[in-house]
Amino acid sequence: MFKGTSASAGIGIGKAVIVEEAELVITRNEVADAEGEIQRFKGALEKTIAATQKMADDLASRVGEKEAEIMQGHLMLLNDPMLTNEIENAITGDNVCSEFAIETVCTMYADMFASMGDELMQQRATDMRDIKVRLQQVLQGVKPVDIAALPEGSVIVAKDLTPSMTAGINPANVAGIVTEMGGRTSHSAILARALEIPAVVAVPGILGQVEDGAEMIVDGSEGVVLAAPSEEEKAEYTA
Repeated sequence: MFKGTSASAGIGIGKAVIVEEAELVITRNEVADAEGEIQRFKGALEKTIAATQKMADDLASRVGEKEAEIMQGHLMLLNDPMLTNEIENAITGDNVCSEFAIETVCTMYADMFASMGDELMQQRATDMRDIKVRLQQVLQGVKPVDIAALPEGSVIVAKDLTPSMTAGINPANVAGIVTEMGGRTSHSAILARALEIPAVVAVPGILGQVEDGAEMIVDGSEGVVLAAPSEEEKAEYTA
């Protein structure tokens, strides 16, 4: 039995699906044509904005306008001229590739938000890291994890779920969510509650102790996770 923090009430029984994003390798590569690199960045920015708008519209129609505000917040960051100008200045000023400029600027802002005492601002740090990775994925041609396509009865097990990953969840297929990180007020926890999916967060070391396809019970009300439960436990929780 694993103990974590209750993030979304309810009981979910299903099979573990380990969700891990492909590791991006970001290096400081110098570019000969800074203007061309800015166009490359702008192209990635446009694609990310379009994908985020689609997520916001989808959440608004499936869940509600209030939940869609989380992705609207991402759109505000992506359309913020202060942020985009700073990334462009890093490209031209240092003659570096877009991925590295995004890494530098977005990490600086994320760290700044994370250091603030206000919980809402600390959530902005998660949002900033989320859009940073999504921009870099577009630039590197890396497909994000498609959580929408999970089979029925899936229990998502992940280090952390970003707001954009959670926004793509189909509640009909996801029985529960378990993460190593996060808290009750994280955007992914808020979305899990809106989607009425049992969720337990801040479960230390769960990834290394659960195999893909293992049977799991998620008790979101008590903040408890059972891996490979006994027949008695299954009968008890099913009842």
